[in-house]
Amino acid sequence: MMRYLKLFLLLFLFSNANAQTCDCEKELLHIKQFMERNYAGFGDKLKFIGKKEYEKKAGELHQLSRTAKENCLLVVSQYLDIFKDNHIQVSAAFDATKYDSVYINSRPLVNISAEKIEALRRSTTHEGIYNFNFDSVYTIAVYRDKTPLHDYVGVLIDSKLPHWKKGMLKFEGKLVNDSLMKGTLYLRNHMPKVDWFFLGKNSIGGDWQREGTKREKSLGNYQPVASKKLSGKTFYIKISNFNPSNFKLIDSLFKANQEILNSTPNLVLDLRGNGGGADFAYAPILPYISTGPVKTIGVDVLATEDNITGWKKILSEEDIPEESKKSIRNMIDKMENNKGRLVNIADDETDSSYKQLPYPQKVAVLIDRYCASTTEQFLLHAMQSSKVILMGENTDGTLDYSNMRDASFSCMPYTLHYATTRSRRLDIGQGIDDNGIKPNRILQPGTDWIAEAVKILEQ
Repeated sequence: MMRYLKLFLLLFLFSNANAQTCDCEKELLHIKQFMERNYAGFGDKLKFIGKKEYEKKAGELHQLSRTAKENCLLVVSQYLDIFKDNHIQVSAAFDATKYDSVYINSRPLVNISAEKIEALRRSTTHEGIYNFNFDSVYTIAVYRDKTPLHDYVGVLIDSKLPHWKKGMLKFEGKLVNDSLMKGTLYLRNHMPKVDWFFLGKNSIGGDWQREGTKREKSLGNYQPVASKKLSGKTFYIKISNFNPSNFKLIDSLFKANQEILNSTPNLVLDLRGNGGGADFAYAPILPYISTGPVKTIGVDVLATEDNITGWKKILSEEDIPEESKKSIRNMIDKMENNKGRLVNIADDETDSSYKQLPYPQKVAVLIDRYCASTTEQFLLHAMQSSKVILMGENTDGTLDYSNMRDASFSCMPYTLHYATTRSRRLDIGQGIDDNGIKPNRILQPGTDWIAEAVKILEQ
């Protein structure tokens, strides 16, 4: 019996070790070929970046991939960043509660001296000693370490978890600007995931607090939807996302407040932080903001085998209405008959069915840099209304290439999310990527935007 048990353990360890030994060069080439074949924006981006520059950047990462091991995800992520499209993302496809002892024990250690740690404690820059905000199980040293793959690293110097050792990397980040990094965070089970790190005065990424400083106050509990009366003249509605799962809450909110909406002169619609979702989720809002015909520029889908497979997957999702699934089936039929081409799946059209309701008379829509994707599609509709005033700051600018589908990496346990459609707004010079949608009234950071909106609406 013991002999069989030993054999089982050896097989288990071998299979775990084998799962971690993915050839990074092959993985990068797989992702590169997949994107060149299936990403709807590839042709436009190649013209914008320049073929030589694209090949140069991809070639440099290809060289790095030949020796990359635990940081292979960082190499792949930086290849995808060449396109500068937030509709290209990577998510984990593994159980973060499971540990692989073979992989953990093979992780390299960074030698960090006691003298360097003490110097970092005295730092007044982003370098320093940081504690994990939530349960204080980690203490890390964060310091500048400029390489082709990262600008800063977070290295473990103390841990309450026995499988985390001093010298293990906790994160690697490359500067996007002076207050933001993108890179990989090594989770509690040691597997990396793509992550963003905001650089505050005494915090990093919101999860790490500089040793000896107080944590910044929470901005409050997250609510998918919320509403309240601000005054006798102004009603307030907050929509945190347009995810399919939030549609019922949005619909119920507008139905429950129908009487108020139909009798109150002003509405503040707060979309700050709303990163998008699905177009049908904002349908309940449209009657209250529209004042007449609405023009929409259509989109084309890139018809490939992988994209067809991606679209077929979502037909089994319960949150998607049957009417939307019917449209998807029609789209798939078009793709099947036009493989290798950009196929028109939504004509340019003018919808004249919207009639102006007497109330609300004026609508302030609060927007910020985190409004993206479907939220920007909603704003393109809202901008055509004489009731609507956009207030705040420019949106993210992530809509020209959209309708994301997903595909598995070739051997690493991750999922690639990428855009399959291209807006024909690009053909008439109305693209919004990189710049975003500009508000009618710019509101300054640090001020009370809701109070400002009420003041403007009620003046």
